[in-house]
Amino acid sequence: MTPHQPHDLPPLGSPSFTPLLLRHVLSHPALAGWSINPSLFSVLLLAMIVRKGGVVVDTTKRDIDDLAQVIHQMIGMIFGLRVHHISFDEYTDPEEVIHRLCHGRAHNPFISGSTQQQHDQRTDPDGMEVLIMTGLEDASSPVKVKIGDMMTKKRIEVPSGDDYGTMQRNGDGELSDGKMERKFDPLVVWIREEGREVPSWMIDQFMLGLHIHSDDIELPPSDFGTITGQGAIIPSTYISQLTSLLPYVHIHAPLRIHLSNLLSAVSSHPGLRTNMTGKATRGIREYIKAHRLLSGSFEIPYSFLHPYSSDETDLSARGKGLGGGIGGVDTWAELAGEEPSLSKYSSETEGMVDEPYCTPGNVEGVWKVFVGHRCRCREEREEVMWLIKGSAVGGDPEGRLVKGNKRKGVDKTLDEILRTV
Repeated sequence: MTPHQPHDLPPLGSPSFTPLLLRHVLSHPALAGWSINPSLFSVLLLAMIVRKGGVVVDTTKRDIDDLAQVIHQMIGMIFGLRVHHISFDEYTDPEEVIHRLCHGRAHNPFISGSTQQQHDQRTDPDGMEVLIMTGLEDASSPVKVKIGDMMTKKRIEVPSGDDYGTMQRNGDGELSDGKMERKFDPLVVWIREEGREVPSWMIDQFMLGLHIHSDDIELPPSDFGTITGQGAIIPSTYISQLTSLLPYVHIHAPLRIHLSNLLSAVSSHPGLRTNMTGKATRGIREYIKAHRLLSGSFEIPYSFLHPYSSDETDLSARGKGLGGGIGGVDTWAELAGEEPSLSKYSSETEGMVDEPYCTPGNVEGVWKVFVGHRCRCREEREEVMWLIKGSAVGGDPEGRLVKGNKRKGVDKTLDEILRTV
């Protein structure tokens, strides 16, 4: 058992880890018998472990509000995180975005009575842990640009002084022109109407995506908000331990090359338009590692349990000479997308035999939720022209992706690529 781990949660690395964790959650009295969606739970868990991008959840227009309620309660009760909900429409002005985040109340429309008063507080961006967005697909391009800029920079400019109420000056922000910069790094969950067009650069901010059908949405009990004193079912320290284990998980060179072939097959498939950027190509590896941790059946590395008992330095500082460490010269080839050689990794992985390695099953486990929302089907005539003249013809001039009625076609193609590559 890892240090400070609650005894009623499954030990990290135990066989069938995710089913055991889900069973623990479903049996918890705080849920009052509410049956949560396993796929949604797993994707949110992956996102919280890696924390390098948002989650986009597609559903029908009539189910958006219900799904927002479900996700709001899931995150609040299971993970104990503070959730803020912001809604957009075609009339939303870009200048309103910051105002809604800072001056709008963190209102939970699904809780009433005295419990609601706890949620009717102004939101400090520093303390915003999860942001649920709805209606972003209806908003204007300037609003989308504003959101994308906030998610990229992880900073926002907010009014200083009394205009903001509870905000205090601290070392995290600098006062300028009546505004100050504040940290903005919540987990962003975008609940989107399926089939709507969105810019590809907006999609690139969301690393994971899934589709939730109406039949898979079960609302929480009516008295759900009155349950108090239970605390988080999965505490943040438990998630932090999983995050801390990520550097100890490795991907063999053959599997990295296989992953590169899969991504190339998606990008060059004549039947698909894709939005596979360098950011996505680098990011998928972390989610594969997280999936390996959630798969269980591994021993906790000795160097993780006893980080100061050996001569090893921190994993983030590994490297050769002066080029090692985060952003060092030794990392530039990988950041540029260069694939490893088998001989290189055969020497570098010596001494790591006690640390877990990813398998093709872990690649398969995150394949659709990572790639699916980045793809759309080409029209038949467009596909023929692409085959004849190559990718230079038939490009998407507006850089838009569509996921709607052809979602099943995308899923089928992704399954075929995974099976044949």
